[in-house]
Amino acid sequence: MRLLMLQHPAAGHAARAIAMLHLMPIAAVRSDADAYKEERMAGRTVEIVVTNTVVDKYEARSYPDEQADATGEYNLYFVPVYRIQVIGTDAANRKVSTDFTAPRFMPYYNNPSSPDPHYKTLGWVNAGLSVGRRVVVGRYKQDYAVQNRYSPGRGAIVIKGAFYIHAGPASLQDVGFGSAGCIEIIGDYNKFKQRIAELSGFSPTPADTAIQQLVSAGKLVVTIQAASAPDIRKSVARKIRD
Repeated sequence: MRLLMLQHPAAGHAARAIAMLHLMPIAAVRSDADAYKEERMAGRTVEIVVTNTVVDKYEARSYPDEQADATGEYNLYFVPVYRIQVIGTDAANRKVSTDFTAPRFMPYYNNPSSPDPHYKTLGWVNAGLSVGRRVVVGRYKQDYAVQNRYSPGRGAIVIKGAFYIHAGPASLQDVGFGSAGCIEIIGDYNKFKQRIAELSGFSPTPADTAIQQLVSAGKLVVTIQAASAPDIRKSVARKIRD
């Protein structure tokens, strides 16, 4: 006597589906999670080091209130300028380091009798980040424009809260910039962004897109070296009038 093995039609479909799955290219069955992981692995880590090495000085004004007197004159204050390094590896896996400069402590004054509502702190502060830290950048504000003076440079790398790295004066002679403690790159800010883009491992053009991709991949890092804030209020350079 022969026994007949009956197979449900659905079981046949499942078997054929499994067979087809084995024949499919691996790339065709990758999950969204796998694709996201691969995207996160793309690119190369770029580190911006805000050093505690003083290389020059700059004449800054207090911000957001320049404290102009009745004649319209206001003080400029000497602030130290520090070395800023952009460090990474190139396509040949060679370590690359490029130096830039920026003030990292600036004169801040928000008049208590008529405060700027955009800032909570009142009175005088030597503004800036003095404690050493390492931050994986979580946001790049591509369209950010400098608030205190005109600069053609666009874009801000957010370190924490309202502390950014962004464009600064065109040169040391371009006096009168101010900030609430942001790190303002001196010179051509586009060159600073382009260097980051070139080391990112992504297409470097446009630079803003490469930086956004680097941030999305969690591979843009800012290292702040510990430094003592100077007593800026006692470092009056001269008076000027716009």
